[in-house]
Amino acid sequence: MKLSIVVPCYNAEEHIGRCLNSLINQSLNQADYEIIVINDGSTDNSIKLIEEFKKPYKNVTIYSQQNKGLGAVRNKGMKLAKGDYIYFIDSDDYLAYNTLNIVLDHLIKFNLDLLGFKTNETEKLNLFSSSTKNIPKVTVTKGVDFMLNNKQHRYEAWWYIIKNEYLQKTGFQFEEGKFLEDVIFTFRILMNAKRFAFLPIDVHRYVKNPNSIMNNESQPHLRKLIAGYVSLVHRLNNLTNDVLEIKDSEYLKIIENIKYTSSLNTYFMFYKLIRSDISIKNINKILNNLNKINAYPFKRKSIAEVYSHYKVKISAIIFNNRWLFYVLLYPIRLLYKKQLIRLP
Repeated sequence: MKLSIVVPCYNAEEHIGRCLNSLINQSLNQADYEIIVINDGSTDNSIKLIEEFKKPYKNVTIYSQQNKGLGAVRNKGMKLAKGDYIYFIDSDDYLAYNTLNIVLDHLIKFNLDLLGFKTNETEKLNLFSSSTKNIPKVTVTKGVDFMLNNKQHRYEAWWYIIKNEYLQKTGFQFEEGKFLEDVIFTFRILMNAKRFAFLPIDVHRYVKNPNSIMNNESQPHLRKLIAGYVSLVHRLNNLTNDVLEIKDSEYLKIIENIKYTSSLNTYFMFYKLIRSDISIKNINKILNNLNKINAYPFKRKSIAEVYSHYKVKISAIIFNNRWLFYVLLYPIRLLYKKQLIRLP
């Protein structure tokens, strides 16, 4: 079997049908790939919909477990996967029709550990045609080289396909029970990939979902997200220390990428702090925590290199000056609650 597609599913009744339909329409023989849907304790009608959908397709299987979170589901998918290559896609996203066969052909032809492709962020739910008309040539590099030349590459798991043998050899797994569990995973598999290529064709659709985890503005959830950002920054700091221990000049260059990712997540954490009702006293504790590992103040210039908009530059200056931020915090919160300003 050539390919295993792992689809985590938790209360995805509004999206799972579209996702699975896009995976079936891929100009691949059913015998060449499997679609593994892992039900992570859904309480809606997701399972009924999947069971009905899979009837005509022998290559669609369902596994159910108690709710354990996205990282645990993906790790379960790795163990179940029989294909030479593994792809992870979220249940609320989907693919352009007849694109996976092109990606798979390149993986096999160039004997790649990892191959990335383009994603399209959209609110539209029917972009099933790829905008790519001609297939460009690819250049095979090391994953490290790609990272150095593409500091702002994505860290989600759905923009690349991995060789199963490479994954088993490295032993890398997703972090379980963590916020943004695919960030460290993506760093590690890219850093260690000896044969990587990016194929710039239109494949994946990242659906902007107003009901997604990142858009939930209940106070308990905002506190959880903020704690998640802090945890991620600490994990990125641990990754930096791991890279330093390697003492390889090629890998040491990656540290700037890690620091950029850390700074970017610290920056976006501030918008969650504004939305929250966390007191200045407790915000100060959070920033002191990050200051101990030199993650705050964050690297403002590295963000400005990628995000050049004046609003980003101004907000980064304010966020990096904690006393100025504290003075402006409550007026900004009031303006936001009255819907007089918008936040990212």
